[in-house]
Amino acid sequence: MISSRLTLILLTLALTVCGIVAVFTTDPLRENGLLGGSFYGRQIMWAGISWAIFFLVSRLDYRWCLRLEWPLYVFMVLSLLAVLFFGSGDEMGARRWLFSRSVQPSEFAKVAYIIFAAAHLVQNIQHADEWGLYIKFCILTALPGVLIFIEPDIGTSMVFVALWLAAMVLASFNWKKILLSISFLAALLPVSWPFLADYQKNRLLSFIDPYRDPLGSGYNVIQSQIAIGAGGFWGNGFLSGSQSQLRFLPARYTDFIFAAWCEQLGFLGGAFIVLLFILLVGVVMKIAREAPDLEGKFLASLVATMLVFQIMINIGMNIGVMPVTGIPLPFLSYGGSSLLITMVAVGLVVNITRRRREDD
Repeated sequence: MISSRLTLILLTLALTVCGIVAVFTTDPLRENGLLGGSFYGRQIMWAGISWAIFFLVSRLDYRWCLRLEWPLYVFMVLSLLAVLFFGSGDEMGARRWLFSRSVQPSEFAKVAYIIFAAAHLVQNIQHADEWGLYIKFCILTALPGVLIFIEPDIGTSMVFVALWLAAMVLASFNWKKILLSISFLAALLPVSWPFLADYQKNRLLSFIDPYRDPLGSGYNVIQSQIAIGAGGFWGNGFLSGSQSQLRFLPARYTDFIFAAWCEQLGFLGGAFIVLLFILLVGVVMKIAREAPDLEGKFLASLVATMLVFQIMINIGMNIGVMPVTGIPLPFLSYGGSSLLITMVAVGLVVNITRRRREDD
């Protein structure tokens, strides 16, 4: 019987390969070749770096990583502040990158927060019923969350909200505190509207009715739905399909790579990717249940939360049931920071299985 650790590694490898193939099929610079500055060439390079880091993280004791909770937290906040003052922007005016759009600190912040939340809450688990810990944890979460929100990056700030709520459930916070948190978030929704950029407001309005602006804010979702529908059951074939190959589909190698994949490989191809994700998350949750200590259970559970949330939001916005937020699809979307951080997160989970085996 294959162990959970080996199963997780094989699933991660399969998704990484699928990601490289998906980027290759949608790469506008594909004709430049592997070394000609193509996006798939860069994705292969980042995959190599990510796997090297993955094996390094999988061999480090995750309990040692948890001792770095405060240095990681401080570095996370400082890097997010650096983005606001020195970061590079995109055509929409969002400032999310450092070093000429090569590093995205908000991606690093997700794993840093997972480690911080796991370490901090486990250390103070005996105070879970006290309001002091609740207020402190909310403030410590709000600081990086707000910095990400004002970049602006609604997608990643939503990931923080999901991790925050999941961490409180894991720590057995009183249900009244969790209900209060959800009510507070609901109350913030109308208040936050004036602070959104115009393109973000248009995206949310187009989620309700994509055809209110079919050539503007609704264009991405409409083209994505057309691409998925055109793929049918079997797909149009490898490197085939008008939406992805004739470049009607925007962000086809990043946010809407799932639609491009389905156009080429159809429902079967999309179902295959979803099945890999389900198996991956299932193995991570199994490792969480069998973790040798509470820290490992927290870490693995929060990694599963991050993966599930990103997968659901990205695929949801591809098929038009979620608003467009710019959340990448783990392993598949082009982007070095996203792939590297996802591999670090999965590496931590693999590390938990190694520690459990050593303890046994």
